[in-house]
Amino acid sequence: MTEVQLMDLVEQSMRRRDHQPRGRYAPSPTGPLHLGNLRTALLAWLHMRLLDGVFVLRMEDLDLPRVKKGSAESILRDLGWMGLDWDEGPDKDGPFNSYTQSQRFPIYHAVLARLQQAGRVYACMCSRKDVAEAASAPHGNTPVYPGTCRSRGDVEVMARQLGRNPSFRLNVQESGQIDVDDEVAGHWTCHPAEEMGDFVVLRADGLHSYQLAVAVDDCLMNITHVVRGSDLRSSTPKQMLIMQTLGFDPPRYLHVPLMLDHDGRRMSKRDGSQSLANLRSQGVKAETIIANLAASCGLIEPACDAISSVELLQELNLEKFTQILFKRQQGSESQQRSD
Repeated sequence: MTEVQLMDLVEQSMRRRDHQPRGRYAPSPTGPLHLGNLRTALLAWLHMRLLDGVFVLRMEDLDLPRVKKGSAESILRDLGWMGLDWDEGPDKDGPFNSYTQSQRFPIYHAVLARLQQAGRVYACMCSRKDVAEAASAPHGNTPVYPGTCRSRGDVEVMARQLGRNPSFRLNVQESGQIDVDDEVAGHWTCHPAEEMGDFVVLRADGLHSYQLAVAVDDCLMNITHVVRGSDLRSSTPKQMLIMQTLGFDPPRYLHVPLMLDHDGRRMSKRDGSQSLANLRSQGVKAETIIANLAASCGLIEPACDAISSVELLQELNLEKFTQILFKRQQGSESQQRSD
């Protein structure tokens, strides 16, 4: 993709700004959806339907080695069975095709080239181990990259001589404070240079980073609202920085509480958290699952044992929806602090 073609996409998205709210659910086809995934999907769907907006389904198969055959198709079936419909997606053409990340690699490459031309990106030969050992100021559990390769102009040459591929990092040293006004998690600030350091936008294996792809897609697909799990809060400042380089205002964020399993752990595809496919095989109805998911985050009373997605939508308004989730998130954070 050329610079001209990229600018055409940017202009196309800009022309459609403010026409209608646009939200998205963006699963990764690395396995079956579990109940935590489904609750986030339900909340994203409810929020956008309450806004009378466009709901986009985007398949984030960026990390190709982890993609499981048939998983994308399974996700589409599961969401459809739950009554969570979408207006644009892999199987529904829209103005911002394609809605599958693996088909958008030329776009990411063009954006990366633009960042390089602007002097915002540089090559880096540091491994994760190198960063962990050299970082003098870890932020939380994550080491802050100390800028080892930032001022070295010979990294790519050295990498070729050693038969290695460098990664590429976005330079955040000149970035000011990032303010995030989250409708559920509240307001928080980030100082990029101190708290996260220069971060990878192209991996050493040649794959574009999650942060780059998501930021570019949200911009070019004109996403105005993002509902996602609170575990992705740390990604938000990084994505906002990339959006700024493209001249886009970031969407409004709603980071919702994670659903935990019976042992109080975050649900995960890797540890075999209960999948929708298993529940369906046991004869559990979609209305029962929706009622359980909605009750688990306070949208309805636990006494309700069955409700459809459409019936649940009719029970809510935007103010009630946001206030319930805000209170639930504040309670979750208070519990974590007390633990």
